[in-house]
Amino acid sequence: MTVGRLLSESKRQFDKRPAQVQQVFSSNMFAVGARWMFEKLHEDDELGAVAVFDPSINFRYYGYLKYGTSLLAFLTSCFAFGKLHLLLMPLAVLVFYVFEVHFLFLFPLLLDRVENPILTSIKQTYLTGFIKALLWVFIIAMYMLSGLLNPRNPWRKWHIGCLSIVLWYRYEVRDRV
Repeated sequence: MTVGRLLSESKRQFDKRPAQVQQVFSSNMFAVGARWMFEKLHEDDELGAVAVFDPSINFRYYGYLKYGTSLLAFLTSCFAFGKLHLLLMPLAVLVFYVFEVHFLFLFPLLLDRVENPILTSIKQTYLTGFIKALLWVFIIAMYMLSGLLNPRNPWRKWHIGCLSIVLWYRYEVRDRV
């Protein structure tokens, strides 16, 4: 599968029920996002297979850990690159994604209640291929961010990008853990 096919499949699945777009930023955005991802992760499960969302998982903690670590790396590298030369500062975006990609499969792993989800996410990122994962995440992120330029439906591509991570996990990673 290619990242283009992954995004196309995500768009196709998302367009089956486009009314699912939700406000992204809220006080409980990680729990709301996790519940949405859970529904997508189990949408095509076999009949009779009942999966139950576990609200006791502290999605806020893991979300702040994932994005806090990545943002700290971004700010630190932005400062360091800025000290060297202002034109190097955009490289801090790459540093953000180098850190963020390690947590690529964290939320789907949490939803599947995998032991040691952080270490498992890192391991699965490297088994997927670090460079491949980094490039795909960067492409998916650009796709998601480009959607914010659409004033009529700014969160549509954001949701499709999130769905692409869920599908990527389901197609390539889930059977390995």
